[in-house]
Amino acid sequence: MNAVTKIKIAIWLSRLAYILFFFWLIVDFFVLDRNAGLPGLLFLLIGFPLVYLENQLEKLDPKYRKSLAGTVWRYLLLPWFIVM
Repeated sequence: MNAVTKIKIAIWLSRLAYILFFFWLIVDFFVLDRNAGLPGLLFLLIGFPLVYLENQLEKLDPKYRKSLAGTVWRYLLLPWFIVM
């Protein structure tokens, strides 16, 4: 496997975890009215490698930045940047 394929696999796994932790955070905080410390921490921690991997993919595949997936994921990372 080449580097782009490895990064794409890592990105998809990180994206899945990012979405799951984000929904867990929303449900715990807004729906169940519980302390959302653990899902918030996991959401925060998964964002660091995801941003790094997105930047690495941009360097290896310049077309990714202008693609629909690249644009959508930049907007989906916006809640993470707000928390930061």
